[in-house]
Amino acid sequence: MTVIRDALEEDAATLAQLLGQLGYPARADEMGARLVALRQYPQALAFVAEQQGDVVGLVTCHMFPSIHASAPVAWLTTLIVDRHHCGLGIGRRLCRAAEVWARERGAQRVSVSSGAQRDDAHAFYGRIGYAQTGMRLTKVLGEPE
Repeated sequence: MTVIRDALEEDAATLAQLLGQLGYPARADEMGARLVALRQYPQALAFVAEQQGDVVGLVTCHMFPSIHASAPVAWLTTLIVDRHHCGLGIGRRLCRAAEVWARERGAQRVSVSSGAQRDDAHAFYGRIGYAQTGMRLTKVLGEPE
């Protein structure tokens, strides 16, 4: 049985490993601090999926006001399911939990950003009702000039 719950600082080491699978290596001590920062931001969530006491997935979501819509905008900012647990509906359950959270706070839609190379992720999002409506462009900012 999969349990969806708030991410806790005690999950930091496992979450660091999961983010490494996604291509975003992190140290456990960094993850603990990041979880604390998310918890202090009232318009963000971090949920984990747990199976038999083991954390096997993570979703984060953020909400913010926008100039192009009256309702707040919600973004899935992280979704990762352990590679040994893919295909079991865990990602779908994590997304659904984030969508419910966003809807309860007034969002009328949820968007997700996904790297161009992640064909499997794009197919997954399409299967659960997300449509491609644009593309993401990123600029890495260096030190202030």
